[in-house]
Amino acid sequence: MSTTTTDTAAEILASFELSFGAIFDRIGWAEDEIAQAASRHPEQADAIYHSFSLLSGGDAAERMSVEAVYRAHAREILERVAHGQDTRPGTAVEVVIGLLAAAERAPLSHEGFGLCARLWAVAGLPDHDGFTGKLEHIEALHASRIDAEEADARRACRNDARKLGRIECDGWHHGQQVPCTYAA
Repeated sequence: MSTTTTDTAAEILASFELSFGAIFDRIGWAEDEIAQAASRHPEQADAIYHSFSLLSGGDAAERMSVEAVYRAHAREILERVAHGQDTRPGTAVEVVIGLLAAAERAPLSHEGFGLCARLWAVAGLPDHDGFTGKLEHIEALHASRIDAEEADARRACRNDARKLGRIECDGWHHGQQVPCTYAA
């Protein structure tokens, strides 16, 4: 076998491992967030357990490879499930990702920056260089406009496929028989 073929095969395997490693990381984070949400909302634990498919991240998935970002997205979706809310509107993280992508092309307006800072804080993402510290001043000046832009942005990031369909359960969760409310 030539060195070039060996190098190419090694590169392919490394790329494969990197891609699947990130996927398996997100699966682990999702399972952990599901367990935490079920602990916070035991009355909704069955619906939360069956919500794994809602946590993919949609179009923003490639930017959700950072654990804190992905977990914030998953927590928001799972809280919506626990409270019987619509899971389709964009999450705070999805809007932030969209705003940061837009900021790569052109500077954000004061309201755009305010919305980004607001949703960054709502998502519980770590503060960076006092980013969210500027929020109070901007909210004081532009709160009603930021409210309107938040509603528009969450609609724009809406994922109509992100909803619980009919749940079918065989009464087994993670290899253990459970009294699931969705079991036949």
